[in-house]
Amino acid sequence: MPIYEFICNSCGNEFEAIVSSTDTTSVTCESCQSGEVKKVMSASSIKVGGSAAPLSPPPAAGCGGSGFS
Repeated sequence: MPIYEFICNSCGNEFEAIVSSTDTTSVTCESCQSGEVKKVMSASSIKVGGSAAPLSPPPAAGCGGSGFS
């Protein structure tokens, strides 16, 4: 299950909760227990293209070549 960030409309508390992506209505504020919370966009939920795999050096050029000129 994903981690979402929420802000409480009652007390302004910002918190994270692990919830199903289809059931964010059961979340309550961890500070005041209000059910009036709003899911907010977080930087960690945005993927900015590319692969998460580490970069590796280019393959060698030809037989026994280093790949560099």
